[in-house]
Amino acid sequence: MQEASGAMRFVDVDPDRFSMTIDAVALGDYVVHRNLVGPGTFDVVDAAGAEEPVAMIILLTDGSVSLIHGRQELDLHPGGGALAVSEEVYRTTVDEQATYLYVFVPLRALRRLGITPTPFGALAPSPLLRASAAFLEEVVSSFEPIGGAAQVRLCRVIDTMLATLYAENDLFQADADAGRVPIRLRIMEHIAVSFAERELRPETLARRFNMSTRSLQRVFEGSGTSAAGEIAERRLQLALALLSDPDHRALSIAEVAARCGYHSQAHLRRAVVAHTGFSPTQVREQATTGGS
Repeated sequence: MQEASGAMRFVDVDPDRFSMTIDAVALGDYVVHRNLVGPGTFDVVDAAGAEEPVAMIILLTDGSVSLIHGRQELDLHPGGGALAVSEEVYRTTVDEQATYLYVFVPLRALRRLGITPTPFGALAPSPLLRASAAFLEEVVSSFEPIGGAAQVRLCRVIDTMLATLYAENDLFQADADAGRVPIRLRIMEHIAVSFAERELRPETLARRFNMSTRSLQRVFEGSGTSAAGEIAERRLQLALALLSDPDHRALSIAEVAARCGYHSQAHLRRAVVAHTGFSPTQVREQATTGGS
């Protein structure tokens, strides 16, 4: 853990009821804060440090999610608490104590993804972003020190969330040199909408983008991921979301596998066991027990 680098300014709190704890951890270019705070109204001021965040992902561990691009707020999943954005601060009001996860996104992170953000643009909710956010929340909520492969994996999840947001909402400028959207962003956007196709593989992507598989590999060099890794990540995120959602309990494990693009129930089982240590049935049972 490292000391939280952000600043909080209290607007209206009841000293007899209010409490707050703040932790922070660095994940590559990103800084993730966990704030247990409330009830009351408070401002979060430039919590990413010297470089003002371009975007900020806000997750409540009770399941609500927001994402702010510039001065706009994207409600991915409505929840308790109200958030208002001014030109200088992010003001939050919570009626009861809540745990927030803030992921601060500096401009250098977007540049690494080949994104040049625009200051304005209409935002729209995305089921894929909700699934990514739910996965990030699940992994980070324990908030143990994160390093090694786990840190790389979490950075990839945040990268994918951002690429989806900017691609789906046209919040990026075309590459000035190539006169088009950066190729890696275009491929990640295609994966985001096509990962549930069983035939989607790196070879399929290479054909669709008129390149060799070696050229496709080079597109992802230095990004910490690959085309195969992005496809696998998307499928796993959706599978875990479906297995954990009581509204989808009627789906058989085979049906979950088919919806996520796995060739068989066995392929789904191997992916879930490798990530969680539990079978799909056990993951579903744990979610049911935890929610009861």
